Amino acid sequence: MAALGVGFLKASIGGGIGLVLTPALGLVLPVPVAVALLAPLLNLSDPLTLKLYWRQWDGRQLRVLLPTVLGGVVLGIWVLSLLSELWLKRAIGAAVLAFAAVQLVLRHRARPLFGGPPARAVSAAVGLTAGVASSVAHSGGIVLGPYLLGLGLGNAAVVATANAVVAVTNLAKLGGYWTIGFLTGRIVLAAVLALPLLALGTWLGWRVNRRLPRRWFELALLALAAAGALRLLAG
Repeated sequence: MAALGVGFLKASIGGGIGLVLTPALGLVLPVPVAVALLAPLLNLSDPLTLKLYWRQWDGRQLRVLLPTVLGGVVLGIWVLSLLSELWLKRAIGAAVLAFAAVQLVLRHRARPLFGGPPARAVSAAVGLTAGVASSVAHSGGIVLGPYLLGLGLGNAAVVATANAVVAVTNLAKLGGYWTIGFLTGRIVLAAVLALPLLALGTWLGWRVNRRLPRRWFELALLALAAAGALRLLAG
């Protein structure tokens, strides 16, 4: 079921996977195992999702976000050594909640958050934040989603761009989890065996994304971002 959920969320909404599935898996598995299991599932799902949304991403955003999100992953690991995980999650949660709230308000004004392409510094800040959020709780998508919506991108472009960026962080995290002993051969094998369910979930999510009206797509993504941010704030 975890594989089905990963595939569906990545291809339909493009984010919120860690914040939705980690606590669910934590009810039946030790939390380190739940976190580690998502890592190979996310990596295996990336090629499937990127194939469906190939070249539908925003190239300008990728050029800014890809290097900065990697910097955010490194920054997140460094900050974790200085701050408690609780306060780091709360800081990320507050930022995402504020960003989603602004976007929600502007929805009723029939215009996106940004009147045009934002300054590179804004995009870089988003990339750094997404990298930190991804390294802490597989939650980079809740940062990228509202930001990409604010650019006025279409449903497919939002999901394609977010997944292309997150795919880079997933590779980086896979090595990290293996290094600290969270990831084992048995967990990797379990993820590989679940590949058919992962592919099914990806296909179902892609179909939903194509049929979902823009208004409901935005509300779903913003609601997921807000729910994830509130969970981070709650610790």
